[in-house]
Amino acid sequence: MDNYLNPLINKFKENKDASIASSQKKYLKDKFEFLGIKTPLRNELLKSHFKNFGVPEKAKMNDYVKYLWNLPEREFVYTTINLYEKVAKEMNEDDINIIEFMIEQKSWWDSVDGVVRLNKFYFQKFPHLIPVHTERWINSENFWFQRSALLFQLNFREKMDKELMFKYIQKVKHSKEFFVQKAIGWILRQYSKFYPEDVIEFVNKTELAPLSKREALKIINK
Repeated sequence: MDNYLNPLINKFKENKDASIASSQKKYLKDKFEFLGIKTPLRNELLKSHFKNFGVPEKAKMNDYVKYLWNLPEREFVYTTINLYEKVAKEMNEDDINIIEFMIEQKSWWDSVDGVVRLNKFYFQKFPHLIPVHTERWINSENFWFQRSALLFQLNFREKMDKELMFKYIQKVKHSKEFFVQKAIGWILRQYSKFYPEDVIEFVNKTELAPLSKREALKIINK
């Protein structure tokens, strides 16, 4: 690819472990290939790379995303998100396109939930675009976009937009998709850390899937 990415890719391949890769592949239901690099080692390799080569250039990141995302091993997907986090504060409005690329391509919970971290940077920088993009996501027939619309506020802590969250949950509350039901419960559980009474009231008056209710009330019912 170039003098920035090649050393990182080569270092990852030098540290592959077939036995670990096999178990990782099974964990994600044999959907993706793995090198067999666990998170602590991957973080260590990344830290070393940043020390030796610095952070990536923002101008090159979209090309890096598409290149790494299309490599067969799943570790490169995780690494793409880590690299983008280093330049996320430099995002511009058009970077929603690369975010949506990461949500839509090679989708599974591990990648989609990782992109939630980038969503935080993007929407906190461009709050006026929240309804523009997340409304489109929640109305999509792609349940990964629906999950993203539910979870984009996950790291907003007590500053979540409660009314928007409730509105989006109402739109997909009858979904039979596990990952949507789980996301409903997850975002409500997160909100319950700050406003438990609001979550209890919403759950009591809203027809939710048992999974969503159970997840939503996990902290409250401890």
